[in-house]
Amino acid sequence: MHSISSSILLPVSLAAAFQVITDLKTIIRLSPFFSLKSIEPSSGRVAQIGERLILTIEYYATKNIETHAIEIDRLETNRLISYAIGSGVIRTIRYGLEPVSGGIQLTQTFELDAENESLIKGTQDELDVWLRSVGNYLKISERNSLSKQFQKWFMDSVWLKLTISERTIALIMVKISVLELVLLLILVLIWNTG
Repeated sequence: MHSISSSILLPVSLAAAFQVITDLKTIIRLSPFFSLKSIEPSSGRVAQIGERLILTIEYYATKNIETHAIEIDRLETNRLISYAIGSGVIRTIRYGLEPVSGGIQLTQTFELDAENESLIKGTQDELDVWLRSVGNYLKISERNSLSKQFQKWFMDSVWLKLTISERTIALIMVKISVLELVLLLILVLIWNTG
């Protein structure tokens, strides 16, 4: 087994971070590399040690659909959760929380059943991107302001329910719309000054 990890400092509370990392549905949807197809039994209750879940995901790059048996094998309130995966290269996904001044340090760790250096390097890169995504979600999950409440509602109700392909298309459409608006404003400005 080979272990890789990444850490990030976040200005959030332990309780808020623990609530997010124990919600496997949200954690999986925050991955920029695969889309959640189904989770059984569906999440929504408090995570418990020994809980078993069946997770079906679709990998964005290959369009492969895989089903994995997952078990919560370690759980320490406001400190740690570990998900053991029954098959595949990644055998364990663990999230650890440590209090630091002004917030927490979140560490995401993968235990890999592989020795291939290029696979390990690629997985480390994926881990770093995934952890940033989780960190960005945690920053809006504290609900300190009306704008953060709206952002969290939008993420939970709309954005995270989209597949990665749908998110990419939506971003392209928004960029095109912004570009069209800028072009229109330039044309109106030229028309009014001419």
